[in-house]
Amino acid sequence: MKKTSLLVLALLICFASVAAGAETELSKDALFVDAAWLKANIPNVTVIDARPAAMYNKGHIPGAVQAEWTYFANMKGQPGSPGWGDLFSRETLAKKIGALGISGKKSVVVYGDCGGWGSEGWAVWILRLSGVANAKKLDGGYNAWVAAGGKVSTAAAKAKAVAFSIPAFQGGLNVTTPWLVSKLGEVAIIDARTPFEYEGGRLFQERRGGHIPGAINIPFDVVFKDDMNVREVEDLQAIFTMHGLDPEQEIVVYDTAGVRSAYLVMVLRMAGYEKARNYDSSFQEWAGNMELEVVQGKEPGGPCKEELATEDPQPPVEPAPQQTI
Repeated sequence: MKKTSLLVLALLICFASVAAGAETELSKDALFVDAAWLKANIPNVTVIDARPAAMYNKGHIPGAVQAEWTYFANMKGQPGSPGWGDLFSRETLAKKIGALGISGKKSVVVYGDCGGWGSEGWAVWILRLSGVANAKKLDGGYNAWVAAGGKVSTAAAKAKAVAFSIPAFQGGLNVTTPWLVSKLGEVAIIDARTPFEYEGGRLFQERRGGHIPGAINIPFDVVFKDDMNVREVEDLQAIFTMHGLDPEQEIVVYDTAGVRSAYLVMVLRMAGYEKARNYDSSFQEWAGNMELEVVQGKEPGGPCKEELATEDPQPPVEPAPQQTI
């Protein structure tokens, strides 16, 4: 009888641990740290500054290594051409991550600038895609660090390169153009850019203005409160529900080249939308392919499936070695 009771107790503890783990995966704490936490734990954390070099040089968190979004992307060629601005191949990306001193063993905290393009979310998306499960963002970014009395340095930090490998990309976090073409009309699509861009305005040398057929517009910065900290999960869920999103849906998010959309994808997943994925090539590549339909105006529009048929669609797992903001 005593052994049976102990067995039942052990099973209850196990189930409770699994439930707690599942809840943590969807919690804000699983994706963000605040400035107070970073100040207390900074000796044991790898810190990455995802802002442009000019901002980093004016002042940054001591010991932070600078790596803006272009550090991780193939910038050869012209905007709109296939592969421009996309993630590097796994082999190249692994070397770039290792060069930042990231081995996957220590926690990594990435920060950006409030009002920027969400490059810290892009970096965390890449790190998690690459198997660095303990990569997080600094809530409120660099401004929050300064406001909390954190020290500031202008001395550039140089990381000690370590070995890092990416056997496979994780979590189905990315989709390709052929895959998305094959799924038009089946998946929910979010355009994370500004309404100006969504309706047809061009800011980054896009070959055409407008949006992908069927896409709804949810600018990525809707996730921030007035103080530029990220909203609580309950508030985010209310916003996403208001836009007609369901946690059970497959959701694809894009922007100009996957940066703002990567930020929004991570927040969606934090809020329980676990099938949210980033379209790495994003609107730059879509608009650059004149065979693909583009919709202008405030309405989502509908996909013309017969015009957009493609052969051998690729699964939403590994990005081709190609991606902007």
